[in-house]
Formats: sequence, structure tokens, C-alpha cells
Amino acid sequence: MGAVNLASEMNSFFPGALSQMLEGAGGAAAHRGWAAYLVGGAVRDMLLGRPCLDVDIAVEGEAIAVAQAIAGGRRVVGHTRFGTATVKGEGWSLDLASTRQESYPYPGALPVVSPGAITQDLFRRDFAVNAMAIDLSPARQGEMVDPYGGWGDLRRG
Repeated sequence: MGAVNLASEMNSFFPGALSQMLEGAGGAAAHRGWAAYLVGGAVRDMLLGRPCLDVDIAVEGEAIAVAQAIAGGRRVVGHTRFGTATVKGEGWSLDLASTRQESYPYPGALPVVSPGAITQDLFRRDFAVNAMAIDLSPARQGEMVDPYGGWGDLRRG
């Protein structure tokens, strides 16, 4: 698949305040030298045209800091131990998580979690159609990240 940019689709798909939060997350992450991505079910649902107001963002950096930067007076519920934060608005929820990779010291063990790149974070997901991302960084806003062929799987049904 060649370079695909979904910026206009993303901006028209999500309601105004949520669209502004996504753009803000990309800018707040970039300001700190990080990257932020729309990930998982929100990408899948957008491509299918299904309503989606429960949105996930993966941050190659500190997700809680990005959530605090974009909250605009809304309450941020952060979980430092897991590198996650939630911001809620009128009828929508935005979950931010720091990208990570997992390793398992032995079968059945709990994972050892460490920071990772977006491709490593996407690798952990259950299905290829949930392992797609859209870059929110101002310089690359809307660029699809699909290292495992999820969009092709989605189009094939």
C-alpha cells in the first residue's frame, strides 16, 4: 500500500470537540519531541463509517503529560503505573496510553512492559484490523500506519 493520508476523513468523521482534541494531542506530543497516533477500534470504525466516540491515542512519550496539555479544564484521570490517562467530554471519551512493548519471561507469566515504538505497540493488539494507526503529528497528520495489513483485511471483510 502506498502512502495513504486520511486527515480530511478524520476531521470530518469526529465531532468538533473530539476532532480538536485529536489535533491538540498531535501538537502537544510534537511540542515535546514525541508522536501521537489515533489507534485501534477508532481507526477501524472510521474506515467502516461506524460511529465511534470512545477513542484511543497512543503516545510515543508520556501520555499523561499530553492528556494534561489538551484537557482544556476537563478532568484528567491518570494512571502513572500504566502510563495511561482518560479525558471525557460531552458524549465522548479519549483514552491516551504511552506506547509500549511487552516481553514474557516464561509461559503464563505477566508481561514485562517497557517503552516501545508505535509498531511494537500495534504488534501487541489482538487483530490486524485493530493494529492500524493514524499519525496525529502536525507534520504527518492523517498518515496511515498499517504495518500488519489491517486495512487490506478490513476491505476484504
